[in-house]
Amino acid sequence: MAARQHRRLTKEMQDFEKDPIEGVEIKLVNDQVTNWNVIIAGPAGSPYEGGKFTVSVDFSDNYPFKCPKLLFVTKVYHPNIKTDTGEICAQAIQNQWVPTLNANFIIKMLMELLANPNHENPQETEIARELMITPDKFRGKAKEFTEKYAK
Repeated sequence: MAARQHRRLTKEMQDFEKDPIEGVEIKLVNDQVTNWNVIIAGPAGSPYEGGKFTVSVDFSDNYPFKCPKLLFVTKVYHPNIKTDTGEICAQAIQNQWVPTLNANFIIKMLMELLANPNHENPQETEIARELMITPDKFRGKAKEFTEKYAK
């Protein structure tokens, strides 16, 4: 099983290198193909614009049959990302995960998460409330965090 997982992840990394996603860089952690740091440029027009956000993607637990573990390493002010720990609301992705999905899907989902903060299924209820009630205040704080932690 480990050999099959290693082959698949190596191929996914090669596919990414052949056809990269704009604004995304992938670095292996300790040369382990099962553990990636994905660096995502903050989406244009969002309060995260200009920042670089590192997400740890751990494929070691029975990938592709189980969704990889995702954790924002860069501190981010976002309703769907735990400010202290970087955990994301993985329920949505876990519910739709099937073995035919891949790292490319994960990366695009992470980009979408940054581009479109959502007050539904929040990890941070106060931030979600702020996004809903005072979106300008939310954007200001998110931009502050981006300048402080994601440069």
